[in-house]
Amino acid sequence: MPNLVAAVDGEVMVDHGSFDLIDDAGEQKARADYGSRTEWMFAGDNSVIIRSPSAWNHVSSLRVEAWDAPPPSPASGWDEQREAIVRLDSGLIEINPLVEGDTADWIQVGPAGLYRVRVHVCGREELVALDSVPDEERQRGIERFLIQFWPCVG
Repeated sequence: MPNLVAAVDGEVMVDHGSFDLIDDAGEQKARADYGSRTEWMFAGDNSVIIRSPSAWNHVSSLRVEAWDAPPPSPASGWDEQREAIVRLDSGLIEINPLVEGDTADWIQVGPAGLYRVRVHVCGREELVALDSVPDEERQRGIERFLIQFWPCVG
């Protein structure tokens, strides 16, 4: 049975349509196709990039979890999910808002190595519906993420 090793709940400023989760121990290289209109999560070496459909800066709610094995499916209520493999040089992840001066949350997902990352999201359609009135506080927490890491095996 999988065990939850660590978790961080918080908020992140989505600036210029994205935020990152990075491992500062090495060079960050996410394999991203920014021209794609359907893809919104990209991962690679020491980096996970998450894009928002909103054209405006806003604050999203998130929970980042570290598991020792593939986690169970979360409760219903999530609109979409994506999954990828990420290589981490230290296993210490910074939730990077891409905004100079903002403080970042951190989570130790495990030791250096290869990890699966699964990102669940909801609220994207509601957020886009508000885009005609860019109000950071009104948009706060509409877009929500559950981000789960666990070691690759085999």
